[in-house]
Amino acid sequence: MAQPLSTAADIAQQDAVRQLCEQLEFFQQHPPLEIRPLAAGQSNLNYYLRTARGEYVLRRYARQLGVCRQQEFRCQQAAAAKQIAATPLLLHNHQQLLISEFLPGGEPLKLTDSRLSLLADTLGILHNLRVQTPLLQPASYLRQLLAQGQQITLQPAANLFAALQRCAEQLAGMATDLVLCHLDLHADNLLWNGNKIWLLDFEYSQLCDNSFDLAAIMLHFELTAAQQQRLLRQYSAQRRYPDRHTAERLAATLPQRLQLAKCLYSGFCWLWYQATPALHHRANSWQQRLQQLLQSETTEPFR
Repeated sequence: MAQPLSTAADIAQQDAVRQLCEQLEFFQQHPPLEIRPLAAGQSNLNYYLRTARGEYVLRRYARQLGVCRQQEFRCQQAAAAKQIAATPLLLHNHQQLLISEFLPGGEPLKLTDSRLSLLADTLGILHNLRVQTPLLQPASYLRQLLAQGQQITLQPAANLFAALQRCAEQLAGMATDLVLCHLDLHADNLLWNGNKIWLLDFEYSQLCDNSFDLAAIMLHFELTAAQQQRLLRQYSAQRRYPDRHTAERLAATLPQRLQLAKCLYSGFCWLWYQATPALHHRANSWQQRLQQLLQSETTEPFR
């Protein structure tokens, strides 16, 4: 989802960032010596900054409905304490920016068998964290995303949206494994650096059933059935539960929760992209994937 800025935009944005840094107390004793754009996400702009004291990432974010930046900061801070995320250093809501440490030499994650196992371990560490966050309500979130989109365009897909609501109702009636979920685990938010996997961009992180993060990895990386089983085995070995009975009970419901989460996560992506006209091609791709998931009659949990 990352896109490089154009040269003209680079110059203008660098000047704007430099002026912004001059206003920040954080940089008063060590002004930036170098500023350059990093990959830009769909909603945020990221910049590399080098000063006499160190290297940093400055992220300028847009105001987004339902995103709490203080919550994002807390979640990233907790993950950083376990060395699976860069340390956040400053949140400035008025200027709409977040400054974190820079991890040199990183690149978007490309999966291999060994890295898949490491990704499972990393996800297990994240899901064992205890951070006070709101609880994701999938049905409410679907309605919120629908309200942000273009109703006329979505009207022909009313049946698809109704199916998503039924999935949310089904999941709500099940015993769930509530953990701190990242909820945006695609390759650009997973950094390979120093033989480790680092998580980026915690803006959607909140308490949620663990199946959503597992489903996101399976969908974004298009894992095979064998890879999905390997991911789940390694992940389960990392998780901590209060007792054996709880672990066994949640393991028994995980296949069904995963199927529902795959549908719901695909629906989230479909509606999120639908709200941005320039990204309707991606919305169409997720809509097709959602339709395939809903139409599948298989009981195979790792499809």
